[in-house]
Amino acid sequence: MEEYGDRALRYAFVTLHVKDDAEDTAQEAFVRLWRHTERHGADTLSPALLFHTITNLCRDRMRYYKRHPEDPTDILEVTQSAVDEVPLLLEDVNVLDAVMKLGVVERQCILLFYYMDRSLKETAAALGVSEQVVKTRLYRARQHLRPLLEPLWKEGLL
Repeated sequence: MEEYGDRALRYAFVTLHVKDDAEDTAQEAFVRLWRHTERHGADTLSPALLFHTITNLCRDRMRYYKRHPEDPTDILEVTQSAVDEVPLLLEDVNVLDAVMKLGVVERQCILLFYYMDRSLKETAAALGVSEQVVKTRLYRARQHLRPLLEPLWKEGLL
């Protein structure tokens, strides 16, 4: 938990946009993996398994809030306060704003591959998809980021 705790929390937060939900999700992932290691006798924690578990827990939470719109916490909506609370994953706020405008699956791929330095194989395992799907999502995410960041690049803000 000491080794992956911060990264797990950041990944959950950027996916969910609600600090309390992200903390609960990251904690739940570690509890589930601890139970898994006790049952199966594994000695080490696989980062791919950790991020796969967090991804599934985030998806479950988002499904819940979609199905229960009367709940006052809407985790699918990005608010400025959520953007302000993001730990400094990205060096530039403009890049962060652009990444936050991406869809959930594209944002997850970008974060795992580029900012958490996961390989295609590790990213695919964490998201529970094939490597080709990750490549496609990364390509689409870059295509969506290009028009958002190009004006800033031309103005010299990046």
